[in-house]
Parts: sequence; structure tokens; C-alpha cells
Amino acid sequence: MIYQQFQRSPMQTRISGPRAWLAMAISLSLICLSLFLLPFVLLFGAITLGCLVLFSRVYMARQVAKFNQAQANAHQHDHTTEEPHSHVYNSVNIVRESNAKETHRMRQQGRTFEHKEDEH
Repeated sequence: MIYQQFQRSPMQTRISGPRAWLAMAISLSLICLSLFLLPFVLLFGAITLGCLVLFSRVYMARQVAKFNQAQANAHQHDHTTEEPHSHVYNSVNIVRESNAKETHRMRQQGRTFEHKEDEH
């Protein structure tokens, strides 16, 4: 009577029969379907990311052109009226270059002060 529970495995009664085979077949088919569709999902994501990058580059180019045009108009307006406007951003036009920091650094050379340990 004590050993009766050890004669059959409890998992044997739970996972057996046509329902188990059907569950296994469905799970295997879902795994195969997901592995088959994974390259297409990745391709769709890559295409979407590429379109987003292209759109953002075109959009930002238009915005920078509008900004530069407004700056040129404001700069021209400043020269014609000879009145300084405090609300106008007085800077050179935005440069869309990879070495913009080096160009800016060459225009404005700053001084470097060494830290002396005895000063606070």
C-alpha cells in the first residue's frame, strides 16, 4: 500500500494521450513558424529603421535650411536697421560637417590654466 504510489510515475497520467500529442504538435509548429518568420521580421525592422533615418535626415536638412534662412534674414535686417536684436541667435550658420568641433575649435582658441596643488 505504501509503495503503490511509486509503481507508476505521476507524470505518466498527466502527459499522455491525444491531447499531449496535439499540444506537442502545436508547440513544434509554432516554434518552426517563429523561426521561419524571424528573418522577415528582422528585414522589416531594418527597412523601417532605414526609412526612419532617411526621413529624419531629409526633415532635419529642411529645418536647418529654414533656420539658416531665418538667420540670414535676421542678420541682413540687423545690418539694414543697425539695431541689435537680443532675441536673435547671433552665430554663424549651422555647419553640417563631421569635423564641426575642430572647425569651431580652430576659430576660437582658448587658454588652458594648469591647476596648482597649493591653490584651492
